[in-house]
Amino acid sequence: MTDSRSPRTVSRFLMSPAVPALVTACTVVGLGVAAMMRPDAEPLPAHEPVVEPAAVVAEAEDTTAKLVPEHEVPLTLGRSAEEVAVYINRAYRVPMAEARQYTQWAIEIGGAQDIDPLLILAVVGTESSFKPAAKSRVGAEGLMQVMTKVHHDKFAAFGGPAAALEAYPNMVVGTSILAGLVKRTGSVAKGLKWYSGAARHKSDYGYGAKVLKERSRLAVAASGESDRAVTLSRSKKSTGDYRAHGERPHLGYTQWTSISGTLEANGAVQTPEADAAGAVKTVSGKDARGKAAAL
Repeated sequence: MTDSRSPRTVSRFLMSPAVPALVTACTVVGLGVAAMMRPDAEPLPAHEPVVEPAAVVAEAEDTTAKLVPEHEVPLTLGRSAEEVAVYINRAYRVPMAEARQYTQWAIEIGGAQDIDPLLILAVVGTESSFKPAAKSRVGAEGLMQVMTKVHHDKFAAFGGPAAALEAYPNMVVGTSILAGLVKRTGSVAKGLKWYSGAARHKSDYGYGAKVLKERSRLAVAASGESDRAVTLSRSKKSTGDYRAHGERPHLGYTQWTSISGTLEANGAVQTPEADAAGAVKTVSGKDARGKAAAL
């Protein structure tokens, strides 16, 4: 076997036409390194900036703009709604941006289905503590713990049963179920009893009272006293009129307007914090809104 380091092999390599090019390259690199190491060496000239055509720049800017979701818009709440959101934020430790959004959705859905927004929020708080991904062992899902397998058809407008774990669709469907049960049974208390799954039971095991107590605290917050409402929540107390609301055949949207009217007349409050970059996310998909009244 020929040794790769033998004189004959070395001489053949030196006679190769690739050697001159290799030597030249090494020389240029060596001179460049040496020049940079000299103390009096001048800096290497900078590359000229590449000027992109105006059309290319415009296209890039347009692409960047499209990265911002169109459904993220600043949210403005009235004073009553803002106080309710503050209560939800403090009582349930929900981020303020989300608390505002849930409040706004409850008002929107309540108006569309003629049901008290505070009753909607009270059910949400009682059922899931404002956790959109909440699931029960029996199959209830989302903010209002809707039995998705039973009511799967009601989520068709939102793309199917998977939407049960999205906040807005769950609130729309849950509210429509609750409103239907209140109308069917003839009272808010009985409607809540059926909603809890205790239709065939002698009692609802305190479910209705729990929801109505929470609604009474939300009403205190809506009247401008969110601090007092939080105190009531932490001490597990409520206002004394909660039972009377359960005996009513219906709690409509006018319940909200009558409570919030005085504070709302004083003007709206722009959300002050910079949370969520000054914006809040609404339900994905532009066509989701307006479906609150369709179910």
